[in-house]
Amino acid sequence: MTSPGNSVASPPLRKSKIIFGVNKIPPHLLVAASGWASRFIVAATGLFTIRLLTQSLGSERYAVYSILGGLQGWFLLIDFGIGVSLQNHISERRARKEPYGEFISEAALLGAVLLAASTVLLYFIAPHFGSALLKEFPFLSPGEKRTDFFIVGLSAMTMAVGSMVYKIWYAEQKGYLANLVPAVASAISLLAVFLVSRSALVDKLFWSLVASFVPLAVFPVLGLVGKMAKCPKNCRALDPAVLGPLLKRALKFWGFAIMACGVLQIDYLIMSQFLKAPEIVVYNLASKVFNLVFFVYNAVLAAIWPICAEAVATSSWHVVQRYTRKYLVVGGGLIAFATVVFAISMPQLVRLLSPKEPVVVPVLFILLLGFYQMVRVWTDTFAMVLQSMSYLRPFWMFVPMQALLSAGLQLALVPSYGIYGVVVGLIGSFLLTVSWLLPLALQRHIKNVRRQQNI
Repeated sequence: MTSPGNSVASPPLRKSKIIFGVNKIPPHLLVAASGWASRFIVAATGLFTIRLLTQSLGSERYAVYSILGGLQGWFLLIDFGIGVSLQNHISERRARKEPYGEFISEAALLGAVLLAASTVLLYFIAPHFGSALLKEFPFLSPGEKRTDFFIVGLSAMTMAVGSMVYKIWYAEQKGYLANLVPAVASAISLLAVFLVSRSALVDKLFWSLVASFVPLAVFPVLGLVGKMAKCPKNCRALDPAVLGPLLKRALKFWGFAIMACGVLQIDYLIMSQFLKAPEIVVYNLASKVFNLVFFVYNAVLAAIWPICAEAVATSSWHVVQRYTRKYLVVGGGLIAFATVVFAISMPQLVRLLSPKEPVVVPVLFILLLGFYQMVRVWTDTFAMVLQSMSYLRPFWMFVPMQALLSAGLQLALVPSYGIYGVVVGLIGSFLLTVSWLLPLALQRHIKNVRRQQNI
């Protein structure tokens, strides 16, 4: 196997080779196909996991599980955007046929330092944040709230650092590995949840959290360690010449990620303060079902990200535009089809997921979630293209406004309209800002770059 430090990229627009009379599958299609297979496995294990959890925990403890699980996005911020910065640096190096092993080494070492520091901080804040977040669940003792909060936070932070290896594989156009590992981890997580559900353990909520999240953290860490071990031996630890460019771009992505969390990860925080367990369960089950479909589209976006990055590096703007148009149609069609299917089959799906607890998901709420996912497909596609270009100014300009709108709208609507207020608040924050501002920013940026190249 070629060492990462010596890897080179073939031209991004190369023709397919003929192997035994059959066209070689383009890397991005192989990644996307493996992503769909992986997402199918993750989807299946996720559905079985929900069923096991609702049966073994009951609605109230499952609501606690949902709230804590909804915090993962905040804990993932501890990578400081290094993973995304690393992916783009590798793509650019590959496009220029230059080595990049030193970037992998620096990113992994810095990630380990960040994880250690964040774990210490988490230990001290867990008692306060756990109690505040779970104040509507008096059946949990202060110690249980602290411990449950800590284990989810530690698992998610470990996964954040380990997930750098997924970015490396995507940049190397080996994204099929980035899809295979989470699928295997999800299967092991399902087995662990099953064993916990059938056990005589007293605190099944805590052990269900361990079973659900720890495997997802351990596997990518092992992959990152293996990848780092193959880096050139002459890579210096924390080399300023490499660390500077890596961090400069990473902090920009990190700022964007913080703002994105303010938009997308605020829902469970607000629900934990205003809604009761049954409503939280309805929102969680319906959202989980839709997210399984959206994850499939995310696999496509992750696969074409390095393709767009390499196309930008070689000024192949027509490739960027072609991929954008194509996958907007793919994503929109996927969500539209899923919405119709879920509107028809949601009662059966809910009975499958929660056979013991009576849960009713209204059709109007399903249609509202479907429209929200369509808006996400549109916006996330343009966001991916801009990030692949490392052009983040539009996010700094527009996403803070969106985050304020998201929090403000949800705080205003949720007390009166419950879970409907959550989704309407999210939709409003997109439609009033990034859903039209990001495409406009992309169009203007490409025109400006082309004009400069023609001068």
